[in-house]
Amino acid sequence: MSEDDFWEIIESSGSPDSCSPDEQCENIIERLTGEPKEVLVAFANIHIELLCKGYTWRMLKASFVLISFISDDVFEDFRNWVILQGKKRFYETLKDPDSITNYINVEDPVEEVTGEGLLFVCEESWAGDIEELEQNYVYFDDPDIDDEWPSEIKLQQEFPKLFNQFWDEENIRTLNKS
Repeated sequence: MSEDDFWEIIESSGSPDSCSPDEQCENIIERLTGEPKEVLVAFANIHIELLCKGYTWRMLKASFVLISFISDDVFEDFRNWVILQGKKRFYETLKDPDSITNYINVEDPVEEVTGEGLLFVCEESWAGDIEELEQNYVYFDDPDIDDEWPSEIKLQQEFPKLFNQFWDEENIRTLNKS
């Protein structure tokens, strides 16, 4: 499976403008069900590689501006959601995370910007022992991001459209309580 094949499966799962990430993932599961182990492993490995490509300092900060909270799981769900937007949007977002505002259509990013289901599509598609798949996955180490967290002003300067549309002080206070 090539990366183009991967994107064809993602993009044929339904338009992110008209169906939810969960619906897209269900459609991907339907598409992958019955495929041989090699195809599922290749799909998973391309997915893992794309998650790694999306693991950047700028994407992390953009995720916080959009969702008002950051954790490993939230950031992973955000990157999965960006992948579910399709190849063009994914690479545009990597280049300029502020471009999310060109296509996002959600009322509550905390609840709606999630792609967690994409993590499990291969396992859900496979009728055999999950370990048969997972032992062939190639995992990358997440890059080290060792930088000081920017001020609100710097986030606004770096992501003006995203900040103006989604910055939510109340959510930040509520979601970041210890």
